Amino acid sequence: MNATEVERLVRDVIVHGGLPFTVLSVRGSATGWTIAVRSETGEIVQFPLPDGRPVDMRITIHDTLDGQS
Repeated sequence: MNATEVERLVRDVIVHGGLPFTVLSVRGSATGWTIAVRSETGEIVQFPLPDGRPVDMRITIHDTLDGQS
């Protein structure tokens, strides 16, 4: 996956999960990706996202953001 595809995946999880976040950035890292999002309260949340199968990445994104909302 490239950065555009990962960003699309993150946005999709946010929209379909009804999560109160906006994607700020998706950056490649040594082990996958670093994701930055902004909550509706303005807090910036960053988290690592390991590269892998899209279904596994979706679960990680959802679980991470759901725990932050």
